[in-house]
Amino acid sequence: MQSVEKWASRSDAWTPEDDQRLASLVLYHIQSGSTQLSAFDEAANELGRTSAACGYRWNGVVRKYYREEIEQAKQKRKLGKKSAVNEPAPNATGYETASHAEVTAVNLMSIQDVISFLHSYDEEFHRLQNKTQHLEEDNQALTERIHLLEERISARHFPESSTGVEVNPQQLEEDSKTLFAIMERARKLLGEQALKQSREA
Repeated sequence: MQSVEKWASRSDAWTPEDDQRLASLVLYHIQSGSTQLSAFDEAANELGRTSAACGYRWNGVVRKYYREEIEQAKQKRKLGKKSAVNEPAPNATGYETASHAEVTAVNLMSIQDVISFLHSYDEEFHRLQNKTQHLEEDNQALTERIHLLEERISARHFPESSTGVEVNPQQLEEDSKTLFAIMERARKLLGEQALKQSREA
């Protein structure tokens, strides 16, 4: 029986620098009156990730460390709006036209942000779904391999109940080492799955 062993390194882990850059972009967009979706899009381009992944990271991990900065950014945005309202308009008609154009532009931008976020969310969902399937396949292959090695070790220690297949002592030692290595990999695999579930919760 052949066992399939596919192990990928966690090259997509977030670094403290990534978290800081994500936070600075979100705070900038909050202060400037933009949307967080726009911040996630910009962060995705800079950090080489999807907008959905940036949104998950911000809401699930980073946001709680920047509560004070978020409130400060909101206050600055309010002060900026008050200053803009107090400035005299050159004429009522021109101000009305400009305001209508700005509202229309903001609405269009918001719709585009939502569409972009939904596309990114769908891509992220399918990526995680495929990764989960691969992990399950790896887990199944490891389980089968462990059972096979257990049978071979049992045949060595209990020859009267074996099928008569002789096991070389050297082969037994190699199988035992392989079994321990596979069990360790299975433990790490289950740990990664638990960590992923805790982040999604």
